Amino acid sequence: MKLLIHACCTDCLLKMVESIKSQNVGAYGNTPLQTEVTVYYYNPNIHPRSEYQSRLKAMQLMIKDLKLIIPDWKPSDYFEKVGSDVKKPDRCINCWRLRLEKTAKFAKENGFESFTSTLLTSEYQNGEMIEKIGKEIGKKYEIDFFVPKNVCKHLETKGFYKQVFCGCCYSLVERFEEKFNEK
Repeated sequence: MKLLIHACCTDCLLKMVESIKSQNVGAYGNTPLQTEVTVYYYNPNIHPRSEYQSRLKAMQLMIKDLKLIIPDWKPSDYFEKVGSDVKKPDRCINCWRLRLEKTAKFAKENGFESFTSTLLTSEYQNGEMIEKIGKEIGKKYEIDFFVPKNVCKHLETKGFYKQVFCGCCYSLVERFEEKFNEK
């Protein structure tokens, strides 16, 4: 299977790779999983640019054996999709939809058999909603949205930059507010 993985960060990517490795059969139930993986780092939501660069650098250091595709970083894509006054959960849903749609479109246009996202592995994201959106977009582009049977959400990883917020400027502010309110 030729698989395109949308990746938001190294930690989640390593969890997805582990999820794929642990799977014995393919997305269709009975074919052995021989997977050719390409990583797609499309994240116009990540702010500021230094955060985007830190995550990208960590990914480049950790995944030397995987092909990495890096589309242009265009925050305007994100703000056009989510707007400036959107609250959770709509903001997150719009963001997931933006990134999954861009990934599916790229996958379809470049001969991939399926696509997935490391968003499924994050304990901070709504995996059920991401799976629903991914399958809906997969149907639209006539490409399989791959969900491993056992999604690894907990994997001890270290030795690279790890973030403390999802990536968007709104989540960064929310994280600071949480820390401030804890005191």
